[in-house]
Amino acid sequence: MRVLPLLCLLSSCTLAACAIPYQTPEARAQIERDLGVNANDIINISETNFCALRYGDEALCHAKIGLGVLTRKGLVLTLYDVGHYRADLTLRPEDVLCGSTVTSRETPEPVNMFTGEYAVVLLPLNEQGKWNANMHSQMIDYLLKNGQPLLIGTAGKSSRPSDKDKIITGTIPGTKLPYMTELKYMEQFNPCPAPNGKGTNG
Repeated sequence: MRVLPLLCLLSSCTLAACAIPYQTPEARAQIERDLGVNANDIINISETNFCALRYGDEALCHAKIGLGVLTRKGLVLTLYDVGHYRADLTLRPEDVLCGSTVTSRETPEPVNMFTGEYAVVLLPLNEQGKWNANMHSQMIDYLLKNGQPLLIGTAGKSSRPSDKDKIITGTIPGTKLPYMTELKYMEQFNPCPAPNGKGTNG
């Protein structure tokens, strides 16, 4: 397994790539069957690490390792288990309010897409486990095809200090004594501009 430590715009996250079959005719046929998609609707398929973060939750991405199946009807984020493909989340252009990247759309880094309820971190990878520039561009072009903006840098910052605390519990190392403490954390929010110029989620 190849591990790529990355600093996402949404949070610090570790994204990984491992071999999921998708390039052989047999794998493609099974993807079509398992996901119920037509071969003529598939634009591209790539290994893709992803996570979804609801607004107000802690801005920490625990990435899932799967496939991004880009079709004419949506980007189907797919998991592979025991020889079967399962759709985990589908993103459609009409659901996406805006996107964001840390540096630019041409930089090998995750791209973030924001819906009305949650943010999705996407990192497409090629067969060598490296950033897939072609799929990255296709995802952006497809999901933002209705003219939604791609926010760059601080304009797309989507985490902020929460006014709530999280409770951490455990045992003091070397003892059986329990402890509990409250910590501040960074929460996820929606940075997409609204017509009035204010963020759509605070």
